[in-house]
Amino acid sequence: MSDEEILRLLPIAAAGVAERDDRADTHLAQLGAYDEIDQTQVDRCVQAFLGGLLRTAWERGWAPADIVQHGRRILDPGAEPLLLAAISAEHTGYAGATLDARWLSQLTDVGVPQPFTAFSLTSWAAGARVGRYLTLHHALSLAGFLQTLPVLARLFPLPGTTVRREQPVVPASGKMLARIRGLLAKAEATEFPEEAEALSGKAQELMAKFSLDSALLEAEVEIPDDSAGRRLWVETPYVSAKAQLVGAVAAANRCRTVVIEDLAVVTIVGAELDLQHTEILSTSLLVQANRAMLAAGKHFGHRGESRTRSFRQSFLMAYAQRIGERLEQTAAATQAAVPAADAGRLLPVLARREEQVDALFTQLFPNTTTRRTRITNGAGWHAGLTAADQAQLEARRQVHR
Repeated sequence: MSDEEILRLLPIAAAGVAERDDRADTHLAQLGAYDEIDQTQVDRCVQAFLGGLLRTAWERGWAPADIVQHGRRILDPGAEPLLLAAISAEHTGYAGATLDARWLSQLTDVGVPQPFTAFSLTSWAAGARVGRYLTLHHALSLAGFLQTLPVLARLFPLPGTTVRREQPVVPASGKMLARIRGLLAKAEATEFPEEAEALSGKAQELMAKFSLDSALLEAEVEIPDDSAGRRLWVETPYVSAKAQLVGAVAAANRCRTVVIEDLAVVTIVGAELDLQHTEILSTSLLVQANRAMLAAGKHFGHRGESRTRSFRQSFLMAYAQRIGERLEQTAAATQAAVPAADAGRLLPVLARREEQVDALFTQLFPNTTTRRTRITNGAGWHAGLTAADQAQLEARRQVHR
């Protein structure tokens, strides 16, 4: 028995397990037969197979957070610890200085801390108290999942191929982001829609003010190009409507978005600070919109047929439109409050930022299409407008340097 025989079997077996093919048990039994002869050899082949699939995933544009978040929707819960162990092992082959700081941050966030460690399938199973058959099943399921990942736009340099790019530093951003997160946490906790939306509006006002303050500082030096992309994985169902809400937040914060509906993921492109703001506000508003949608209850037609799905889709689309209008008003009012002495220095910076974001967006997504979504439930549309209309989101504070 050679490694080549096992490595030829693994992609076939992985596809069978992932697709729940009728022959999956046969392939798993065949791997089990190899395992009875030489468990160490099977471990070595499976680990090499998973490492190669992960490297291919990076080359296809996936980042650690993408794989983990998408995997949570596809894989059995027991497979996630194995995925994290495989990711850590795959990274032992890279020098630390060749990993982008944002990539490292993602690894830490998903539960793959440094130093990276190699692993043995057998020792991992013992530590996780998982039987051998289930361990092999998890490994094949994980491999099958990795084999089917489509190509995504690459947002970061490949690990091991570049000198580390440090995380962009925004002066005093920590305190401001803490204030913004505090407002949004209160918005998510309150049971009163009017209070939630007022708090969200205040958060947007602070975001707009801080972004403009940063732009004024940049006006005194050469404007850096810190445009980048982030992916936000939204919960199903109603992906297109939720993506519209993210898009509305992004537009108010000078970012652009693309949605891949089949994967339920929105890619946001913008300047680093604006990306931070868009991500945290979108995440909070998605929670608030979902709560408002559920509070509106189920809906039925005149004949008693369920119209809940169309109602909720229309509700979220209306909510997104109206919230977008409110956020745009807040952002515009904040910019209008900039003292006249500063406005002349501010506009060229904002124009340059827009050029940088547009250039990166075109590079990442050269062939995007715009799709219009049809409203199919008038009651849901009006209910969504009402839910988003219950508070005025206006900026009233001036921007000061």
